[in-house]
Amino acid sequence: MDSGFPKKTPTPRLLLRERLQPNTLLPSKFQQEKFPSTKKEASTGRSILPRIGPWLDLSKTGPKLPSAPPKQNLLQISPPEVIFQNFNTHDVSEMTVSLMNVDKFPHVVKVSMERSPYFQVMGSNDAYRLLVPAVSVPVRIRFSPGENKDYSHQLLCVTERERIVVPIRAIAARAVLDFPDQLDFSTCPVKCSSQKTLLLRNTGNLEARFQLSTQRQSLFGQSQRELRLEKLMEEKETGKEKGSCEDHAASLRAPGEMAKVHQDPMFSDDVSVIEPMEGEIEPDDLAKIKMTFKPQEAVEYQSRESRLPLQLRGEGQGPLVELSCDTLELGDIFVNTPHVCEVNLINQGALDAPFRYIPAATKVGLGFKLAPQEGIIAAGGSQTLQISFSATVLGRFEEELRFSVAGSPTPAILTIRGSVTGPSLHFDLPELDFGDISFGFPYTQRCRLTNSSPVPVTFQLRMSFDGTQPAVDSVDQIRCHSDPAWRKGIHLYVEPREFTITPSRGTILPQGHQDIQVTLCSNSVMEFYRKMLVDLEGFGKGVASLVITARCLVPKLQVSPHVLQYDECLLKVPYEKKFLIRNPSHLPGCYGLIEQKRKEDAAVLYSSPKPCGIVQPHSTAEIPVLVEVQALGTHRTNVLIGVFGDERNPLPSISAGEW
Repeated sequence: MDSGFPKKTPTPRLLLRERLQPNTLLPSKFQQEKFPSTKKEASTGRSILPRIGPWLDLSKTGPKLPSAPPKQNLLQISPPEVIFQNFNTHDVSEMTVSLMNVDKFPHVVKVSMERSPYFQVMGSNDAYRLLVPAVSVPVRIRFSPGENKDYSHQLLCVTERERIVVPIRAIAARAVLDFPDQLDFSTCPVKCSSQKTLLLRNTGNLEARFQLSTQRQSLFGQSQRELRLEKLMEEKETGKEKGSCEDHAASLRAPGEMAKVHQDPMFSDDVSVIEPMEGEIEPDDLAKIKMTFKPQEAVEYQSRESRLPLQLRGEGQGPLVELSCDTLELGDIFVNTPHVCEVNLINQGALDAPFRYIPAATKVGLGFKLAPQEGIIAAGGSQTLQISFSATVLGRFEEELRFSVAGSPTPAILTIRGSVTGPSLHFDLPELDFGDISFGFPYTQRCRLTNSSPVPVTFQLRMSFDGTQPAVDSVDQIRCHSDPAWRKGIHLYVEPREFTITPSRGTILPQGHQDIQVTLCSNSVMEFYRKMLVDLEGFGKGVASLVITARCLVPKLQVSPHVLQYDECLLKVPYEKKFLIRNPSHLPGCYGLIEQKRKEDAAVLYSSPKPCGIVQPHSTAEIPVLVEVQALGTHRTNVLIGVFGDERNPLPSISAGEW
């Protein structure tokens, strides 16, 4: 049906490129500023001075040389800025700055740098350098990064007339995306999809996570015609129905002539429907047109039709879900112990609300378990959520649990706060002091470990910096009189295990205790400062400790007589005499007669039925010595007596006699 109205050609709206002014940094500009190329700058041969300070008088400090004419740069510095890139933590990097005297006279330059743990000038800092004309002098700068981050510093070059600051920068690893500054679709047919493929490259040295987004506008379709009416469409009803379709009635009055509304696809889409799409209006009559609004998401829609000056506006309202409490205080929670609580999700809206729990990726968030994790809450209903929390990280925490609701732009958030405490264990002594101990003698001390926690704990005790090979005690040593250790000392392939803990592991009930026995048998002459560490199964290592101190000594033993005199003896007949071993110290000592290295032509052979023994503090012990003569004449034989722990200084004695 012909409407009789004049047709109007639609005018397309164009978005000019000049209007699309970016309010952020373009990708190419960002890459150029964030990742400058030192090689490119060096190739250009730039020598622009970064900053030139006021004139400084060096006549009192530096050597006196002819001054340069005023208003002339004395130095040319290359590169003007030092940039370290692609560095690794704790790796040492170096770059060279070249200083060139562009004047006709030699000049003195003071090169210095403020103290920094990361940057330093190789050679002497605050040193004066003489620059002859047209000669380049290198200055090496060393960079030692402590962590993967950006650093900045500066190098100072001072002449008699100017002060030059050379910036130093270190750019840490980062992600840089190579992305076109502009995407031009050129001419596109209306209501047709156009597509282009982009190549996104990461030119940085760090993994990049990206998200692409565009600015979107949701508008009702606009018509390309006009109704020639003396009175405009008049809105009869206004209001909003949250979460449902919305109908509005409007009246059209066309005095004096016939007015018709034709069906146009621009009046109908997934959001808005106009009924009827076609009709007639008699002169001086009314016609009702119904507008139905069906929002597809919880956003605001707005449009103004060009055919009629009728402004249409609506707001989609999704499900309204609230928590029974926004914040939950859990108080003190014991580590690795499950804690259970409940909250309710309440649907305050008129629509069913599908919900889903969004697990957190933090260390604390991984300890939360919810049941159920998803479901549908009927309109006006609620859902009880059971929250189970088992903490593995000690300390105070604040975590947000998020629940997404279909159709709602914002999630429901539950904030949970609390403090995670660990097991409480303590020793009954602040320190276990063995005092002075003798080399190779076992000493025992006792202590008590108490569990004041509300749960049982399984412990394991260990000593810090203790070895693995069992230590040798004096009782074992005196049983081996022929052991080379009497002459050369103890030979250990690894560090000795000098501490023995009994029991070394076990379980302590809540508010219970365990008596611990620590035995130290030292094979090292030293002062001990060790820690007995407590490891708890399921909780951590070194949760408690006890300091252990001791001083290991070797007592100074004395032998008498120094000469063991034998009278006339028959050949190959054994004769016995005794050495006396005196111990004037407060520690026990272990001694042993060093076995004779027998040779075929030895004139005298000696041995002992009891070559080794232990001498207690402030007491005396005896070593019987049997001598057997093998040749006639007067003979003197050296006899060595070793002290366990001090084998390098054996006690000398002499056996002499006539035969």
